[in-house]
Amino acid sequence: MTNKPPFKTWEKMTDEMAQFFISTETWTHVIDKLTKLKQGNRLLEDFWLEFITWKELSRYNEIALVGLFKKGVHLALAQKLVEIGQIRNSDLLDEWYEKALSFERSKRKAIEEFGRRRSLENLGDGKKKSVLDVPR
Repeated sequence: MTNKPPFKTWEKMTDEMAQFFISTETWTHVIDKLTKLKQGNRLLEDFWLEFITWKELSRYNEIALVGLFKKGVHLALAQKLVEIGQIRNSDLLDEWYEKALSFERSKRKAIEEFGRRRSLENLGDGKKKSVLDVPR
């Protein structure tokens, strides 16, 4: 007689335990938090920490999580990931995060070095030009 483990993987065991111990009300709260989560004024790293906390409890699959991640980060960042980063919905969530982090860090470095684009300034002839707020 052999002693077979009741679960094939650690992940399977934690899933089974979560189903047993986590109430429907708790899952509803987790899903609500995850679907409404936005990066806002936070650094991507801070958004990611909160995202992965809720992610672990949600039991969503990879494709759903990628969709929620895209929806939660700044629109311009999500667009850049698809346009320039050539990342697809079928790519893993960690790949989305790593590429997004790379873009956000590059943007921070550029702002440090060159300043932030403030607004469009009227040239007097009805045309507008970009003005940089250059640190002194």
